[in-house]
Amino acid sequence: MDTLAFDDPERQLTEKTANKTRRAAMPAEEFCAWLKHVNFSERHAARTLQISRTTVAKYRQEGAPAHIGFACAAIALGMPIWQRGTE
Repeated sequence: MDTLAFDDPERQLTEKTANKTRRAAMPAEEFCAWLKHVNFSERHAARTLQISRTTVAKYRQEGAPAHIGFACAAIALGMPIWQRGTE
């Protein structure tokens, strides 16, 4: 009987490794520049982005995913949290 793809330990290892080597959508240098631009400490950035301080430190070293980059851009532009308007 053939081994199914999801049962193949070699493929599972490859997929896990591939996920860890993805490039960040917002490079670490840009995330650090954003922190400086908005004058946020790691603690304040964590509260504002609703992530842990450890995650902020990780993004400073490795870069951040796209959704964090979009949030950072919105914050830098002074945009409020989106709320559904009355129609």
